[in-house]
Amino acid sequence: MPKASYIQAYRSKGVHHVIGLMSGTSLDGVDGVLVEITSDPHGHVSAIRVLDRQTIDYPAALRERVNNLCTPGNADITDVNAAHTALAHWNAAVVNALKERSSIPIDAVGMHGQTVWHEPTGVPFPLPDGSALVRGTLQLGNPQVLASLTDLPVISDFRSADMAIGGQGAPLSPFIDHLLFAEKGMSVAVQNIGGIGNVTVLPKDEGFGSVWAFDTGPGNMIIDAVVRWGSEGRERYDDEGRIAAEGEVDEALLASLMEDPYFAKNPPKSTGREVYGEGFTSEFIQRALLRGLDYAGIVATATAFTARSITDSYRSLILPTTNLDRVVICGGGARNRTLLAMIAANLEAEVVTSTSLGVLDTDREAMAFALLAHASMMGVPSNIPAVTGAERAVILGTVTMEYL
Repeated sequence: MPKASYIQAYRSKGVHHVIGLMSGTSLDGVDGVLVEITSDPHGHVSAIRVLDRQTIDYPAALRERVNNLCTPGNADITDVNAAHTALAHWNAAVVNALKERSSIPIDAVGMHGQTVWHEPTGVPFPLPDGSALVRGTLQLGNPQVLASLTDLPVISDFRSADMAIGGQGAPLSPFIDHLLFAEKGMSVAVQNIGGIGNVTVLPKDEGFGSVWAFDTGPGNMIIDAVVRWGSEGRERYDDEGRIAAEGEVDEALLASLMEDPYFAKNPPKSTGREVYGEGFTSEFIQRALLRGLDYAGIVATATAFTARSITDSYRSLILPTTNLDRVVICGGGARNRTLLAMIAANLEAEVVTSTSLGVLDTDREAMAFALLAHASMMGVPSNIPAVTGAERAVILGTVTMEYL
């Protein structure tokens, strides 16, 4: 079937079955969900429901090689090229596992890809008009390979269209947060804590057009890196925050970390590994060691840094205009009890996990990219200019139908 005919047939349906794929900055692996999306012919979604889920963890060797691609000076162009294809195979393994268990036809796949660099502010590079700053974002995972391995249309590269018209390309999660977590009579903040933290603000009793969002700063990225360092690679994360619970936070070092210039910026703003990656963590560890902190104390201070960056962002950017009733925590950080306690201790709002509301913390972002893929197929814009800073709303993603 020609591409245009397939998309026309997709749009004529009221119920769609889409697989969403997410590979986060923590480099853990690929999370996938098969969802059922109910929408009208104009693409307005009334319901989204998870039918099945699949996660495949990256092996240590793959995590190390991809992590090197995220570190300036370490990236090798042959590895960039190989990873672009190899990561498509890992995504395909998730898709095909869901396909094999499904008794219903699947309409499309939305793949986020593995972010190795995100540059929303720009770097010097020659341009034909004489200007020098180039903004861009790079997610690896070849959609042609994924389409050929799964026999399904693939929608990918969701951030680039927003960045092409002046946006930051992030956050993109507000598109689903309003659908999942808006509740009548409540002002809600949806705080994702993956490698990076980002918040979606859902003002009380207002529509989708009032939603706004921004990246709060580091999420699990620094904590995980400290744990890998302190355990000599034996552990990848602080399970339930147990290590941090045994340590003492260095308040003076924490105060110094909070002087990072990112926190003084106003939205729209986004950040990533290019700011809080290996270089930042190495410097943090060295400073902590010079101050005499033990391993548990370094993990505790890193955890407190994530918590404080979130709550201080709320105080300076959200609470002056929005009296929050509830904060919903999702992402891997939702399983860190010490981190949750630090956040709750500094907020008056109710703090709950998305899992307690019926949305597994591992599902939300994969669901988001299934929904974004659906919007792409329906021809519906899915960025929010007030969130990303883009000039206008645009259709996100590129549709690949190599198998047809």
